[in-house]
Amino acid sequence: MHNPFEILSFRAQVTPDFPAFFDGVSNLNFEQLHRTCVQASEKLAEAGIEPGQKVYLLLPENLAFITTMALFHRGAVSCLGLADADVPANPAFDWVISLQPDSDIQGVANISLGQEWFTAAGRNPASAPMQSYPTPDSVCRIIMTSGTTGQPKAVGLTPELIEQRLYRNHLVWGSATGNEINLMGHSSIGGFMGSIQLLQSGKPVILPANIDAFSKAITQFQVVSLLSSAMALFRLINAKALSPADLAGIREVRLAGSALTSGMVHRLKQECPAARIFNVYGSTEVGAVGMIQITHPDQVWKTAVVQPGAAAEVVDETDSPVPTGTEGIVRVRSSGMISGYMSGVADESFRDGWFYPGDRGLFRNGVLCLTGRESEVINLGGVKISPMDIESAAESVPALTDVAACQVEMPNNTEALALVYVAEAVVDIPQIAEVLKTRLPATQIPSQYFQLKEIPRNAMGKIKRRELSQMLSNSLKAQSPG
Repeated sequence: MHNPFEILSFRAQVTPDFPAFFDGVSNLNFEQLHRTCVQASEKLAEAGIEPGQKVYLLLPENLAFITTMALFHRGAVSCLGLADADVPANPAFDWVISLQPDSDIQGVANISLGQEWFTAAGRNPASAPMQSYPTPDSVCRIIMTSGTTGQPKAVGLTPELIEQRLYRNHLVWGSATGNEINLMGHSSIGGFMGSIQLLQSGKPVILPANIDAFSKAITQFQVVSLLSSAMALFRLINAKALSPADLAGIREVRLAGSALTSGMVHRLKQECPAARIFNVYGSTEVGAVGMIQITHPDQVWKTAVVQPGAAAEVVDETDSPVPTGTEGIVRVRSSGMISGYMSGVADESFRDGWFYPGDRGLFRNGVLCLTGRESEVINLGGVKISPMDIESAAESVPALTDVAACQVEMPNNTEALALVYVAEAVVDIPQIAEVLKTRLPATQIPSQYFQLKEIPRNAMGKIKRRELSQMLSNSLKAQSPG
């Protein structure tokens, strides 16, 4: 495959009248979607976008998908950013496409994609040929990693890598018969690959532009499956955006992007009683590594059965494999993985054909089980503490709706262990501490407690632990009399 747009071209010829795209505003079959994307490609060419140029998108999910396919047709390179994110300096982008009026954004030329733009694009003939990328290993899509361990890094996907990942992704794809809504977000690898996978399967890409469209889509397209990060799904549920009737037909929920907790599984079983719950494990750098079904809240220690085409090992500090059941450093590899980031700078995360995602874990009964993050282990006076253990214990306090553990710097420059929590009412801190004492050793009991309206997380639902730690440390210093 020399261009992912070939998938849409194929579907437009083979199943032209099948539903292909719905956002509550547009409802297109494959022939109509193909024509819309080609017309948009022609309009982008008029604006001056050349094949091979890098384009940063600051658009809603529905518009970002159409624009991405149009840029593929044009042979350009796309990257979807978050609305409040700066345009990355590395790699350097040639264009920005956003909803803002035409002008420079951080020194990069911006194209405004308003309704008038699409109206004008609709008058184009849709006759321009698809521009293939020079080689199968030319970058066509850039995904920015979450950056939870530092600055975000650029992962360059090529048509060849996308093709390899599509082949393997069928092993972790939905098993429920019916259509799916992808809530992962196209700035993530799961969101992007999820929509490409739907096109390949001849299923509609459903990207509701609003809550009303979401509810309508579930009924109109007989949606039975959800692919999501836990954060995105629970935000939707907590906002009361969907009725019990909307969720009653969901037969499968596949969650990726952050570790599941027993509280999450318990809540999902209440909200989607007919759904099977799957945990999917992978990374932007490697793609899907495996998945497993979670049938009970007590099974969240299970992370994945490693799929064919991928491999995972648990090793020690010398990169030597450890015995089964022994905790160590997780490393993974697969067909379709990248060999390094686009910066070109050597990165220790890639060694001897393996990628080291920063996870700790072990194998138990053939199942990969993550136990924490190498980069997130708290070192308090020489005592290493897993924040996930504290968070798991704190979840048993019924009044707490979200929790996070981190290290904070006290005004006297000593380090302390903190628990941050979200609750609908004021919670008695000694009560929380007493529950933790029954579940954790004394060295893991936090001495500092903070109640926030919301715990900072990235788009995949992972706790921004460094940001949280810095924010709380600054708050403690500001409150100090000295």
